[in-house]
Amino acid sequence: MPFEDIIKAIRAQLNITQEQLARELNISFSTINRWENGHTSPSKLAKMRLLDFCSKKNVDAAIASELEKS
Repeated sequence: MPFEDIIKAIRAQLNITQEQLARELNISFSTINRWENGHTSPSKLAKMRLLDFCSKKNVDAAIASELEKS
């Protein structure tokens, strides 16, 4: 699954906006937007923070495993 689809799936499951996800991860909205539109990819640290966020919010294991693979 492409990373941009993973971000969309996380947001859809949690029913949050890009802005809300950005606040939760303490990063800018534009960063989330660029990830979701496929313009940039997150660093390894950002992916680890996103994985930690997913585990705390009980995001579906299938989505989390796709994130680990990306």
